Amino acid sequence: MNGNSYTDFIDLQKNEQEELDYRIIVHHRNPDIAILAIHGGNIEPGTSEIAAALGERLCSSTYLFEGLKPRGNQVLHITSCLFNEPHGVSMAANAQTILSIHGHYDIHNALVYMGGRNETYKKLIQLYLNKAGFQTDHAPQHLSGIKGNNITNSSKTGAGVQLELSTKLRKSFFKGDDFTSKNRVNHCDPFKRFVTAIEKATLEYKQAVDFLSP
Repeated sequence: MNGNSYTDFIDLQKNEQEELDYRIIVHHRNPDIAILAIHGGNIEPGTSEIAAALGERLCSSTYLFEGLKPRGNQVLHITSCLFNEPHGVSMAANAQTILSIHGHYDIHNALVYMGGRNETYKKLIQLYLNKAGFQTDHAPQHLSGIKGNNITNSSKTGAGVQLELSTKLRKSFFKGDDFTSKNRVNHCDPFKRFVTAIEKATLEYKQAVDFLSP
């Protein structure tokens, strides 16, 4: 363990119980774009729900690593550059590109930080989010998601998009601005608008790139 969290999945697995402290949800669909929430459940609340909704709408392969503890889920936060849970690593490696959904702490601004190495996809997502009324900005260095060993960039193309959603934004996705686990089934209009905006951006990206080309 490094500080207040585990250094990698092997370290975590030795000390935490699957289905009690954490769970892994894997949906194998179209592998072109893998959608990940490696800090899902109660680690970064709301990220699982967005990733799952996008996976269903886009029929994309989806991976969720979820914290289940009633409290103290931050200990389950393995950084993107050290994340080595085998199912997640495998899905990422088999994708052409990756969309990784994260949360950052900011209770004052409803904001999405745009990160990752896939500039074309990132710009399209930013465009459609802005059109839908969401505030975006370039990610600060510590949230930029541009390192080569970040799971976001471990696809076949070596590039993905990392979205960092603020606390205030994630709370707005659920009824009464309440993103506790029991209330996260109650999606509000901002949740639906957010998912639809990224869906539109992704469909345009797939048309532009045409993954079937040699």
